[in-house]
Amino acid sequence: MSENLSPKHAVAIVEHIPFPVVLMDRQGCVCGYNPAFEQLVGRLQASDLQGRNYSGLVNHPVRMLLGSDRFLRWTDRNDAEHHFEVHCIELPGEACEQARLYVDVSKQVELEQAQTRLNEELKQHVLTDPVTGLLNSRGIVLALEPQVARSRRYNSAMSVIMMEVHCEGDQEPLLLHVARLLKDQLRWADLIGCNEQRELILVLPETTEASAQQLGGKLERLLAEASDEIDAGKLGTCYGVAGWRKKDNAGTLLRRAGMALSEARARQTGHAIAL
Repeated sequence: MSENLSPKHAVAIVEHIPFPVVLMDRQGCVCGYNPAFEQLVGRLQASDLQGRNYSGLVNHPVRMLLGSDRFLRWTDRNDAEHHFEVHCIELPGEACEQARLYVDVSKQVELEQAQTRLNEELKQHVLTDPVTGLLNSRGIVLALEPQVARSRRYNSAMSVIMMEVHCEGDQEPLLLHVARLLKDQLRWADLIGCNEQRELILVLPETTEASAQQLGGKLERLLAEASDEIDAGKLGTCYGVAGWRKKDNAGTLLRRAGMALSEARARQTGHAIAL
């Protein structure tokens, strides 16, 4: 194709394509631009670039367009934001050594940003952990709130166990196995969740703090016995227990269980009860 393309035709193409184009010489000076570039930056600013070196354009509003970035964000004189993908085309043997072509990808960037926002919004509505299928932090809070209200109304016992299980191998198969084991051991009314820190949360209605402590010990023993089945290497377990108090809401109850778990980690006793 290039053999059949005369210089006159090439100039006509550059003049009429809808993409801004700037020509620069070996010294980094602007030696030409097409109408699309002039329309983008304005006639006065475009003409002010002619013959000027990039290094001498300090604080010039168009300087960013002439840098070495392949992707750039630039705000025009009307405060409109543009995102460009910059293509540098070498022109060997010509007075102007390089052509810079700007492809506006603002719509694509806008769509990507909208997709990111949508994904973040969806995360706020997802109630289950993607690895274990258990309730996530949001799901646990939503499920715990009516349980707290019930305990407050009837002055009934309720406890939360927050448990950490870790191994030397891959954590995800371990979590899946532990999730199944917990489901087998707990009652239908009990709730199980897994937060972002991969800590397991057990909500136990009608369960005193002492009974929850006994259950935690039982689960710890069962997990130790199951370590050979899951081929996870050395298995470590620690947990914290918090019993519901009259001033507790879902958030404070979970925080106290988390503090008890942190204390169990620090003391290396395997378990702790929230004060």
